[in-house]
Amino acid sequence: MSLINRLSMGFLTMAVWIMSSSALANEPADPAEAFPANEQEAIDAINQLSSPDGPEVRGNANGGSELTGVMVDRTITMAGKTFYRAFSQRAMDNLIIGNATITINERPDARWGSQIWVMEGNRMYFRTQLSPRINEADRAAGEAVQTVEEALLRQQLASALTSDKDLGKEELR
Repeated sequence: MSLINRLSMGFLTMAVWIMSSSALANEPADPAEAFPANEQEAIDAINQLSSPDGPEVRGNANGGSELTGVMVDRTITMAGKTFYRAFSQRAMDNLIIGNATITINERPDARWGSQIWVMEGNRMYFRTQLSPRINEADRAAGEAVQTVEEALLRQQLASALTSDKDLGKEELR
């Protein structure tokens, strides 16, 4: 019985090997040969930066991140959400804040209210203690927009005046 099992396992292994090697032999070696010529030309046209269908894709002119003008909401409470909503509505029309990637964070506290801070990257530009009353959130958001705008202007001015070939732009801050 053992001899029969060994022979059947050997036969099965040999059959699988033959099937897989014949299947691999039928596959084309070059991916360009897998498609007809006109289909390959269509794929190449899609992968180009310019085509008859539209203008050439241009790189980012300011050399910064591709993703700018984003506001991330990391608030938790109703007062924090109200602050975020008021801040984002006021900052939406502002060109300086509108081109920055801003994160609004909140740390709620049952006794003292919420601590809210506004950051761009790893720099904090505004921080305040917000009570649970929602009507204070609008006032604080107005202050925050002014403070963040001034800080971003100062930072942009300082980076424009300072240049060091050994440091990247994120290291100059």
